[in-house]
Amino acid sequence: MANDSPPIPDKDSSPNPVQNSGLAAFWQELRRRKVIRVAAVYAVVAWLVIQIAATTFPSLSIPEWALSLVIMCVLLGFPISVVLTWAFELTPEGIKTTKTARDEHAEAAEHAHVQSQRNWLAYVVGAAVPTLIFGALALFFYTRSGGDAQASDRDKSVAVLPLTNMSPDPDHSFFADGVQEDIITNLSKIKDLLVITRSSTLQYRNPDRNLLQIGEDLHVRYLVEGSVRRAGNQVLVTAKLIDTQSDGHIWAENYPRNLDDIFAIQAEISKEIAGQLQAAISPDEIARIERRPTENQDAYDYFLKAREKGELSLDERQLCEKAVALDPEFAEAWTVIARSLIYEWRWTKHRNDSELFARAHHAFEEAKRWGPGLAETFRMQNMFAYNEQNDIEASIEYMLKALAIEPNSASIQGGFAWRYVQLGRLTEALHHYEAAYRKDPLSLRRGTSRRFVATYELGGMWDKANALIQENLERSDDDGFWRGRLANMKYNQTGDKQAFIAALGAIPGFLNGPIQKAWMALQAQNYTKAIKNLEELNPDSFFNNYHYAGLEIESVQLHPLNLVNALIWFELGNEKKWLIEAEKAKTHLKEIVENVPLADPWYWSNLTISYALEGERNQMELTINKARELTSSEYYKYFNQVECEIHIAIAYLVLGDDDKAIETLEAASKMDSPIFLNRELDLWFIFDRLRGDPRFDKLL
Repeated sequence: MANDSPPIPDKDSSPNPVQNSGLAAFWQELRRRKVIRVAAVYAVVAWLVIQIAATTFPSLSIPEWALSLVIMCVLLGFPISVVLTWAFELTPEGIKTTKTARDEHAEAAEHAHVQSQRNWLAYVVGAAVPTLIFGALALFFYTRSGGDAQASDRDKSVAVLPLTNMSPDPDHSFFADGVQEDIITNLSKIKDLLVITRSSTLQYRNPDRNLLQIGEDLHVRYLVEGSVRRAGNQVLVTAKLIDTQSDGHIWAENYPRNLDDIFAIQAEISKEIAGQLQAAISPDEIARIERRPTENQDAYDYFLKAREKGELSLDERQLCEKAVALDPEFAEAWTVIARSLIYEWRWTKHRNDSELFARAHHAFEEAKRWGPGLAETFRMQNMFAYNEQNDIEASIEYMLKALAIEPNSASIQGGFAWRYVQLGRLTEALHHYEAAYRKDPLSLRRGTSRRFVATYELGGMWDKANALIQENLERSDDDGFWRGRLANMKYNQTGDKQAFIAALGAIPGFLNGPIQKAWMALQAQNYTKAIKNLEELNPDSFFNNYHYAGLEIESVQLHPLNLVNALIWFELGNEKKWLIEAEKAKTHLKEIVENVPLADPWYWSNLTISYALEGERNQMELTINKARELTSSEYYKYFNQVECEIHIAIAYLVLGDDDKAIETLEAASKMDSPIFLNRELDLWFIFDRLRGDPRFDKLL
């Protein structure tokens, strides 16, 4: 009878009573209660949890100490789960104490499927405990560390307002501005703070400023205001920390010192502010804040005056050259010189001036020599990796190192976000753009805002792109540019070409330039008028590219303008004139690709059009292979591959090979790219001859 049959023994228990004594009995009891299984599963899952946390927490901007806390909690959870497994048993009827479960076990036999359920429940316990610990902590830290989670960071958010120049000499305003910027830079090195950049605080120079309103505008709780008085070898710096929630001063101090003590004053103010805000500050951060960039006050004055001139200006470089002449160990000044020279080498000389590059490299080596741990030094390493070596991943690594040193630097964070876009990694790019925007909410820098908008567009986040453009329209004097950008964004979203053209035409003076006029004429298929407009320009000028009415977006460009002229004459059927212009374009482009070792692939793809216009198909095919070889690299693939394929399609179209042109475009439509291919094709006059072909119309 069923009730009289003996219980089925647990396969984890021993039938030998001799073994059920001492350590052997204890071991068997551990196995019977599934403690061994729970411990084993717990260890495996705990290891996986720690690996996942170590991998994902940095990309989510979760604090470094959070990983240590996860490890500690997972380790502490181990003995807890073991004790619970020993004291309780999970049965099909629920959780019961071991004694109760054993009594019931003695009364009735366990069937095999019930035993199997108990085994699986043991696995679940072992896996669930560390997973729940990790999940809860990850969710907590993520909600506390988001790039746009303003509520969580506001209690330690601060903006340093422009300091009033109280010096007898009004020309010393550069010194007051320099002190403000250096205090901001010092605070930016403290990871536990959120610091607003100087570019967003510059507009608040008015002594009658409304501090509560400023706090709202900048989304910060604390403001620092004060003054600087410099006379002879003496300096007096005053500083006050204000809580915008109570509109009260919570700290104020005067610092009357010798001028040589200016760096110590700035460091003391920065540390005092951090202390008042109860911000955690590490020994490394203190060392960076207390670092003296130079012992020569005249060199420091030149450096501060250089910063007032603005980035990449010739005056900025020349003033820093005076600074390093007085103090050859002034690393910060060397970084400015290196940055200025590498930009000129890259964008003015198009990487084709070995002497200029040697000067840039010398300045960079001096910066590394005297400031190896500076954020600006890592920024220079990023520039050389990016512009000299075409290595985006190395560029990002250097910028991440710079950001670790100055975690509140919006210029660093926004500057390398575009590197992620270039790799097609839009989520990471937006994370850094949004974090940079939080630190620099009122900046009017067109480049960063434009690229931020473009990244939203590429992600299909049209509402956010529109909101950002509207913000720039409200606070920027650059009304024409942003209205044009808004029109372009709506065109990319809707494809309404006529609305796009009408919106551009409604911007006062926006389409007055020769290229813009030519663009409008070509949209109306008025080729004669377009040629007349383009004749007003120097066709050999490097910067006279033809693209999207000068809207400065990432779109297909034809270079030089001779090539545009040649294609227009091609449309008009004037072979003599298109051959003249094609030869000029070919000569110009060949000079670049033959003399510039790092010539961009779109020079090569533009050259294919020149060869096609002259009927040189063999040379065209060889050049196509070169362009495609270059665009297969990580550096060029996302940004340039589709652009080059459009050029190649134009070349096939010129030769009358419509099938090959469409095949090229169809392949391009499947490539990952920041170019809205269908919108581009709808605007380029040369593709009008393909309209009506079902394959082309499908691409549109």
